[in-house]
Amino acid sequence: MKIVLATCGSRGDVQPMIALCLALNAAGHDTLLIGPPEKALWAQQMGCSYMAFGRDVTEFINQLDNTASLTMARAALFFVRQEIKTQFKVLPNLIKGADLIIGSSLMFGLSSIAQALNIPYRYIAFTPQIFPSSHHPFVALKTQTMPEWANTISWKTATFLDWFNTTHLVNRYRKKMGLNSLTNSWDHIFGEKPIVACDKEVAPVPEDVQKKPIQTGYLHLTIPKPNQPDLDRFLEQGPKPIYAGFGSMPPKEQHQNIPLLIDSARQLGHRMIIAKFWDSPAQDPKGDDIFFLKTYPHFHLFPKMAAVIHHGGAGTTACAALSGVPQIIVPHILDQFFHGQKIYAAGLGPKPIWRSKFTRDKLIPALDECISNIKIKQTAQTVGLKIDPDHSMQKTIQAIERPV
Repeated sequence: MKIVLATCGSRGDVQPMIALCLALNAAGHDTLLIGPPEKALWAQQMGCSYMAFGRDVTEFINQLDNTASLTMARAALFFVRQEIKTQFKVLPNLIKGADLIIGSSLMFGLSSIAQALNIPYRYIAFTPQIFPSSHHPFVALKTQTMPEWANTISWKTATFLDWFNTTHLVNRYRKKMGLNSLTNSWDHIFGEKPIVACDKEVAPVPEDVQKKPIQTGYLHLTIPKPNQPDLDRFLEQGPKPIYAGFGSMPPKEQHQNIPLLIDSARQLGHRMIIAKFWDSPAQDPKGDDIFFLKTYPHFHLFPKMAAVIHHGGAGTTACAALSGVPQIIVPHILDQFFHGQKIYAAGLGPKPIWRSKFTRDKLIPALDECISNIKIKQTAQTVGLKIDPDHSMQKTIQAIERPV
């Protein structure tokens, strides 16, 4: 089949789609991935046929001062609306002639375009939380411990309010294409038999989700191990260090976390590797127990860590679970709060620490629990052994190849 896949988002949205494209190619299909322009060179280097589309998502995130503010929410809403407009304007010519269209993340106009062109369509989600359920709240809510009735109300409220946003905007373009209006655009965006590429050991799909999605497991991308002698020497010179990285936070926020991270690790006598997403080396703290790392695959690094501190993105959470290491999630936006609660509920780490409450008094005991709690370490190792990324990919391909 000629399959066109499309995504819009950060690296966490693009990377699993690259993995899927490469696996589909190996299975005999002809694929094209449409995604953010800043990921084009990387995708092509990985051997993925890629077409740049839309705005630079990383640039949009990096220009924000605070991702957890009302200003950010308004900016994100405007960004999404502009992307939807671009999708309806540009995508029809890009996907014409495809045998199957697969969308993910913010491709909210793709299902309507596929319908207008009479092309079969599927949607892939990387977290169960985007599907309405009484077992979790609407994605924009931080609190994950509300009663079921409150979760249900949050979804009904979100669906009502969304009619004035996504649904209303999508319907404007559907009318131009001669399509009927939608009462709930999300049902149409998810399509029939959506795929949830998330490991059930981390977050199973709740039984009350009406779309009845197929849960396959996370789609890991195999990236060659870089040659970094300095990192190898650091790893060999002492016990397993702690990793800290917050990929979806603006660089300014990440840089502000450095003193807190280093002081907390040192108080417990542990070394630390900090993922670096900024370009100001002069002000980085020095020390034999600290290593700043840029552009290194989690898949090769996490198994060598004593614990992983991260923002709670779907990909990072999945990789830490596969690696069999305890994790501390510091969520600051959207599904990261959901993943933080799921990791805690699964016994893979302590309670998540919200970014707004990220202090030494909270991080030090959480780190100590990760390192010293035998049950958490054993649970993490057991779950890591249960996850089979090859099987997850095969199951995803089978779901795609099976007629809806």
